Order: sequence, then C-alpha cells, then structure tokens
Amino acid sequence: MIRRTALAPSQKTLRSICLTVASLILPNLVFGQVALPGSQLKQASVQSESGIPEQRAKAETQLAETQRRRESELPGTHEIAGAEAVRIADRQRLLDRLAFLQGEKIKKLDEQASLQKAPPFLLANLPQVLALGESAPYSAIAVEALRDELDGQRNKLQGLLGGLQIRETEKQSLLDQKRRSDEALRLSQDRSATSRGETNRAQAKWAQEQAELRQRVAESELAVLAIDEDLLKLKVAQLRVQSDELARLVTKALAAQQLTEAELDAQRARMLALRQRFTEETAKANDRRRDHESERARLLANSPLPESEDGQRLTLLDQALTTDGIILDGLNGLETLTQVISDVWEARFVILSGGDLEQGRQARASLEKLYLGLINRKRLSQEQRGEAQVAIRGQETRVANLPPDTPEQRQAKELLGLLHERSNMHERLEQAANRLERQLARWNGDFNQADNASLGAQVNRYGEHILSAMRTFWQFELFAVEDVSEIDGRKVTVSYGVTIGKSIGSLLLFVFGYWLFSKLVKGLQSILVRRFGVSDQLASVVRRWVMIMLAIGLIVFVLNLARIPLTVFAFMGGALAIGIGFGTQTIIKNFISGIIILFERKIRVGDIIELGGMVGHVTAVDLRATTVRGFDGVEALVPNSNFLENQVVNWTYSNQQIRRELRIGVAYGADTRATEQLLLNAAVNHQNILKTPAPEVFFEDFADSALLMVLVYWVELGPNLVARRVDSELRHTIYLRLSEAGIAIPFPQRDIHLDLALPLPVSVVTPGDGG
Repeated sequence: MIRRTALAPSQKTLRSICLTVASLILPNLVFGQVALPGSQLKQASVQSESGIPEQRAKAETQLAETQRRRESELPGTHEIAGAEAVRIADRQRLLDRLAFLQGEKIKKLDEQASLQKAPPFLLANLPQVLALGESAPYSAIAVEALRDELDGQRNKLQGLLGGLQIRETEKQSLLDQKRRSDEALRLSQDRSATSRGETNRAQAKWAQEQAELRQRVAESELAVLAIDEDLLKLKVAQLRVQSDELARLVTKALAAQQLTEAELDAQRARMLALRQRFTEETAKANDRRRDHESERARLLANSPLPESEDGQRLTLLDQALTTDGIILDGLNGLETLTQVISDVWEARFVILSGGDLEQGRQARASLEKLYLGLINRKRLSQEQRGEAQVAIRGQETRVANLPPDTPEQRQAKELLGLLHERSNMHERLEQAANRLERQLARWNGDFNQADNASLGAQVNRYGEHILSAMRTFWQFELFAVEDVSEIDGRKVTVSYGVTIGKSIGSLLLFVFGYWLFSKLVKGLQSILVRRFGVSDQLASVVRRWVMIMLAIGLIVFVLNLARIPLTVFAFMGGALAIGIGFGTQTIIKNFISGIIILFERKIRVGDIIELGGMVGHVTAVDLRATTVRGFDGVEALVPNSNFLENQVVNWTYSNQQIRRELRIGVAYGADTRATEQLLLNAAVNHQNILKTPAPEVFFEDFADSALLMVLVYWVELGPNLVARRVDSELRHTIYLRLSEAGIAIPFPQRDIHLDLALPLPVSVVTPGDGG
C-alpha cells in the first residue's frame, strides 16, 4: 500500500521548478549535445526507447485529468455575468491551452519514437543513386539529379538549423514567463495564507488556483519546446550524415561525368516538347485575346456610359486584354528560356566532350553571359510578381468590402481572377529562371574549379581576363556623334565615336595644360606688378581673365586633338541647358557681379565699407564673393551680387579722410566761449587730427541737464590708424582740460516743484470700505 502525503504549497512549487529544470537539462545530457544553436551538433547517443512510452503514458494521464477538470468546471445552464463570468472564461482558456500543450507533447513523443525506430539511411537506396550506376563514367543527367537531391537536403538542413535558433529565442522568453508565473504563484500562496474572512479566503484560493494553472501552462510550454528541440537536433544529426555521404558521392561523380550524344538528343527532344506545349498555350491565349477584342469592339460601337453595365464590362475587358498581353509575353519568355536551356546543354556538351579548346572557351564564355543575363531577367520577374501580389491584396480587400452577390462584387471577383492569372504567369517565369540560374551557376562553378587545378593556367587566365577587361573598358563607346561637312556643294557626314579612352586621355591632357598655364600666368602677374607697377588687384583681374581665355582655348585644342567634335555637346541645349541655367543662376549672377566690381573698381582691396550693418576692410575681391574683415577680426564672405543689389557705403571710395564728431555736455553757468576754445585746442594739438579741414566746435543745444557742445574734426584712415582710438585719446585730453579749467560735466538733473498754496487732502480709509 502506498501512502500519499500532501505537500505544502511551497513544496509543490519547489517540485514543479525541479521538474521543469530537469525537463530542460536531461534531454541535452542524454543526447550529449550543446544546446546553443550554431554549435557543432553531433549525435553521441539516443534516448532509450523505454523512456518514451513512460513519458507518453504520463502525458496521456495528465491530458485526461485536464480534460475531466475542464468538463467539470464548465458553467451550468444558468447564466453567469459580471466578474464571475470573466474568471470562469479565464479558467477555461487556461485549461484549453494546457490540454492543447499536453496533446502536442504526445504528438512530439510519437514523432520522436517513430524517428528513432526508422531504418538507418542507406545511400544506395536513393533513386538518384540507382540511376547513377555503379561504375564510371557517369551520366551527366544523373549527376544533375543527384546534385538536385543534395541541394534539397542542404536547404532542408539550413531550415532545421534556423528552426533551432528560433526555438532558442523562444526558450529564453518561456523561461522568463516561467519565472514570472512562479513569482505570481508564491505571491498568491502568501495572500491565501494571510487572508481573513470567508469571502477573502475564497477569492485568494481562486487566485492561487489560477496561478497554479498558469504555472502548469508555462511548464508544459517549456516541456513541448524541449522535446521539439530534441527532435530538431536528431533530424539535423541524421540529415548531416546523409548530406555528407551524398556530397562525397557527388564529388566522385563530377570528376567522371560525361554527356553522350544520345543524352543530348533526349534533352533536345524534351526541350522541343516544351516548346510545342508553349506554342499550344500561345495559340489558346491568342484565341482568347481575339474573343476579348471582338467583344470590346462590339461594346464600343454602342458608346456605353462608364456607369452602365456595358461600360463596366468594357473596363473589365481592358483589364482582360492587359492580362492577355502579360500571358503572351510570359509564354514568349518561357519559350525563350527553353531555347536558352537548349543552348546551355549544347554548350555543356562541347565542354564535357573535351574537343576543340577554342570552341570550349567560347562555350564557357557563352554560359557566363547567359548567367548574367538571366539574373536581370529573374530580378524583373520578381519585381513584376511583387507588383501583382500588391494588386491582388488590394483587390481582395475591395471584394470583401463590397456587398455580396452584386454585379459590382462579381466584376471585382473577375478582375481578381485576372490578377491571379498575371501573378501565376510571373511565378512560372521566376521558377523557370531560378532553375536555369541554379544550373548555370553550378556548371560555371564546376568549370572554374577544373580550371583552377593548374596554377599556371590560372595565372594566364586571370591575366587574359584583366587585359581583356581593360581593353574592353578603354574602347567602350560612350556615344557616337555625326559631324556634317559640305564639300563641293555636297554634304558629307562623318561619324565619330567617343570612347572612355578618348575621354580619359582628353581629361589628363586638359589637367596637364591647365597646370602649365596656371604657372605661366602667375609669372605674368608677378611681372606686371614688379616691372610695370600695376596694382595687385588689377594684376589679379588680368590673371583671371587670361586664365579663362587660355582654359577655353585649351578645351577646344584638346577636343580637336582627340577628334571629338564640338557638336558632341549639342545635347546640352534645350531642356538640359534650361535646367542647368536654373540650377546655376545664383552662381552666374555672382560671377557676373564680380566681373562688374573688378572692372568698375568701385570696391577695392583695402577699402572700408559698410553693408547690411557690417563694417570692415575689404581683403579680397574674387569672381564669386568678396572677403570683408570686420573691425572685430571676423572675416565674412559676401556674395558679389549683394554689392549691386543693396546700398553699400564705401568710407574710403575717393579718399581716406572721414569726419568724426564728439558731443560734450558742460554745466549750466559755464563759459561757453572758453569751453569752445578749450575743445579746439585739444583737437588741434592731437597729431592724428587733420589741420585741413580745420576742427570746429558748435554750440548745439540747451539740453535738460547740460549745455551741449559738438566737436567736429577730420582724420585720415590708414593701416595703423583706428578712428575709435583717436576718439578715446581726445576724450581723455578734453576731460583733463575741463577739470583744470574748473568746468564741470553735470549729472542728469530733475527739478520737482511742490505747490503748498492749498492744504493737502488727508483721509482715513478702513480696509472694509473697499479702498
């Protein structure tokens, strides 16, 4: 007799945690594998078959118990509303999820048992291996079938490894979910133990049961994931063994494959049958298109309104004709691909037969060319199929939103069928292109691998490829132009090709000539300044214009030398010239403004100008912008168009003399004549103030607090003279002399007058009066 002892809630939780950890760890220990995806998976041992039936029996018992509990807790016939209904629905949802997971666990265990009982893999049992034969040489067609099988197994292996990575990510999420469910269970147990009152204890018990259910769901999800992960690892290990054996056989067969004339004839017959089938499909598509065109012409004769039934049918016929065109184009493309496949097999026969080397080299070149062209065809088919899928999704939404069994919905369904036909044709093209691309890539790889066997041949081949590529690149014709000349009254047309080599040579020649001319023109500028006494600014202008003319002449010379006619640039007229004009109008405007400034010489280097609130010295005048250095030392690049469009103050345009003013206020009662003479003496005695025009003093105004005197004087600006420094020194001198003469500079004053002729009104206001 076995006695069962009831466990405390904390003991139950500890036992469930241990079981979960064991379910995660034990399968990996049994298999002897690292659980991390991407690591080397090796099948060291297999779980004993006796353990799976026990686990299955336990899972069946748990499932039966869950189902009985789910049925017993179903609500009765009476209606339940409010919070009670929500709790019962949540309980049923958890029980349904738990039953589903336990059922999945049973299915996974059955799959694992059947996989372990499966007979061992024998390579010789594969139909592709049987068709290959036992001795060399091997049929190239059979080798291709064997390689297709190997590619399929490798793709399946990649899918399984990707599934392992996904399940590893899910495992981390489920572990976090399990941890949260454990925490919630412990919290509910604590609340149940500390609850007081019948109602509170009942609610706490309900919450604890819900938490236990969530914990069991989390444990079941982890257990199912662990079994599923073990299944994937077992499949990966078995599939790796199969693919490794198959890869060794493919390597052996590739070295001894051959393509006989009979096999080539069989491929020709197969391609001919395909072309005949496509021809029949094309004929049917043409008949259908003619029917659509006849119906469309009949409807157009009645001039139906777009809103009428005939008008809507006409719109649908337009879409049908578009679909017919796509189908015909697709069938034509499939027929073209079939012809390409035939050419590929012909080229492969030439290469594998080992006949003429030159013919074999040409066949390989044609294979590479076909492969590159096929990639573009495949990309186009993918884009067209993607567009068709987008249109199908939009049309399906429109069909679902329309009222059922209405003419509008029926027409929308017909249009949806047409869109599906377009998508199916694009998919057929893409699948055919994928198959041919796979074969071409595979065969090119085989030939390249065979060529790489000899190092000398490899070096020679690479050298030939490089030289051929360079020659092709150098002689590549960008475009051709025609030059029309009139000789003896007859027009003679000569065609010139502009190649990359001509363009690069012309560019290098222009760069060298421009560098040489820039050196010569700089020497010319220095000669103009030293020997002829030309100013730096004028010499700079001469240098720029000489360089522009030499650059234009150099361009014409280089083009004629390379036999590139000037008519090649005629394409820049019209719309392109207008676009370039709009894009460069600001640059051209500034360029022309710079030329005007340089020739008019209204603004020169060294001038002090004022523009837009900025005052400073002009340090450089270029064709596009002028550099102005402010008195604070900051340099600004001012576009030349600003000097022509805005008002500019040039302090030193005609001469360097500028007038300055100082305003001095003296106290009322001071001797104004004495003050005037004092100010004049201070200005005359300053060494930087000009004697002509002579300084002057003006009695300007009776100000509020002082008598306002104005001292006016002139200074000549220069590189070492700052007007503000003169003002500062003059103020120091004036202040000293006014102090010695006893003439005060008053502070601001205000007089306040109080009328005391009448008594001041006085009143007492209390706070409650609202005052």
